[in-house]
Amino acid sequence: MSDVSQRVALALHAIVCNPEHDEAKIRAFFSPQYRQYVDGESLDFHGFVDHMARLKQLTHAIEVTIIAIAHADQEVLTHHRVVVSKKAGGQSHVDVLAHFTLQDGMIIRCEELTRLIQGPEGDRSLGHIR
Repeated sequence: MSDVSQRVALALHAIVCNPEHDEAKIRAFFSPQYRQYVDGESLDFHGFVDHMARLKQLTHAIEVTIIAIAHADQEVLTHHRVVVSKKAGGQSHVDVLAHFTLQDGMIIRCEELTRLIQGPEGDRSLGHIR
């Protein structure tokens, strides 16, 4: 796996799978100029931090399984599956196709498409909830 692919995989596991919200850890992987586009919704860096904080409030565990990962220069494509275990009970399974762009080792952009595989209809917005 390339350095940029490893960096993205590490970010997914260190931030998304961490049960605690840790803005310092987010800042270690994501540029302050970060932009994220998920299913037509746009988040800047602060919106992404708020999104992660909200996910941690709603969940007690999030598991990410990378199905496929590829890179070209500073671009990384992933196909990953996310299993969300919610504090209110129940689980949702989400399929994610993501395109990450890195600059100087930091993630500066992500474009994602998500597909709810299992779970309540309201969980379709888990990828951009704030």
